[in-house]
Amino acid sequence: MKLLLLFIATLLLAAAIATYTAGESGYVIITILDWTIQTSSVFFIAALIVIFVLLYFGIRLLIAVWDAPGELNRWKKLRRQQLSEKYLNSGLLALVEGRWKAAEEALVKGVQYTNTPLINYLCAARAAQRQGKITQRDHYLNLAHAGDPEAKVALGLTQAELQINQQQTELALATLTNLHEQQPGQQQVKVMLLKTYTELGAWKDVLHLLPELERAKLLPKENIMATQLQAYAGLLREAGSNANKKQLENVWAGIPKMLRKELHLLEVYTTEKLKFADTEDCEPLLKHVLKACWDVEIVRLYGLVEGKDPAKQLAFAESLQAGHARDPVLLLTLGRLSMRNSLWGKAATYLKECIEIYPMPEAYRELAILLERQGDYSAAANYYQKGLTLATAVARHDTVKLLEQAEDEVKFAAGARQVV
Repeated sequence: MKLLLLFIATLLLAAAIATYTAGESGYVIITILDWTIQTSSVFFIAALIVIFVLLYFGIRLLIAVWDAPGELNRWKKLRRQQLSEKYLNSGLLALVEGRWKAAEEALVKGVQYTNTPLINYLCAARAAQRQGKITQRDHYLNLAHAGDPEAKVALGLTQAELQINQQQTELALATLTNLHEQQPGQQQVKVMLLKTYTELGAWKDVLHLLPELERAKLLPKENIMATQLQAYAGLLREAGSNANKKQLENVWAGIPKMLRKELHLLEVYTTEKLKFADTEDCEPLLKHVLKACWDVEIVRLYGLVEGKDPAKQLAFAESLQAGHARDPVLLLTLGRLSMRNSLWGKAATYLKECIEIYPMPEAYRELAILLERQGDYSAAANYYQKGLTLATAVARHDTVKLLEQAEDEVKFAAGARQVV
């Protein structure tokens, strides 16, 4: 358009000059060798203008033709960038919306238009896993590595995360261990290693890694404390499962003094120690807690452990009746301790009162054992039967509750999908 306007303006200028000089006489004579050219001054000026315009347009045309390949490359580059952004945005949006197949297709299509396909392949791997295409997921991860071998951390973390989500925890551990050896200072790798160790129950590794995470302030103090408790509880249960009393005691002795005051760890230690004959050391620990606070589970365990002096143990338990006289768990504990002191009548009274307030299979069983020792086998069998019936009903009730909870979760999920 600009060139057309320039051409028209040139013609108008030539016409104006011709009109202005129409009444003027004058000639231009040009001699070249043996050639002589004679023309009017008006025609000469107009010819110069036309020649100038033609030269200008000619030069512009030559420049345009010369620069055409560059312009074409720039257009292609811009077009590739636009298509790359289009497919990447489309794929990421589909990924967020849970349209896994559409996300995978868009992201893979965008690879041919981008010079950095890492993001496309990593996100396509996520979409493939969501569809259960594990082989395809690994294929995309390999392509991502081939396209950008320097992005080891991003690739390793993504691969480990996907493996953990797919319950391939051991593979994730191998991935993270290799990555940690190559990048020992990478903090996020340590965080994911902690998660993997925890899922595998590698409690010693968890405890070894926690101080590094705490120093680097990668996790809140509350999380550090909770993970420590979980790890020590896991080691205690592991020792109990191995029927290794010495190992159990060593683990307990190795727990920091402040953590040994935690009720959860004391409960786990006592529960595991009950698998062995000697629970004498547990009695003062439980007694110390009950002097400071009331805890039903600690009360129950206090009735199961055997202290040095059964009479003193019973006396202390009876002192807890102040304010908790009709607590069924305390009554069960008092019944057990009375039996240990051969106070059969008192034991029966406590156990029957416990059953009256809140029937428990444990109380029925203890009372049946008591009657059995006294030779009343018929009554003992009756209480065994009641205890078994109650235990079965409780188990059935718990199962029904779990099923109802699962159904509620399914209904909630279905409702959520309908809303979406």
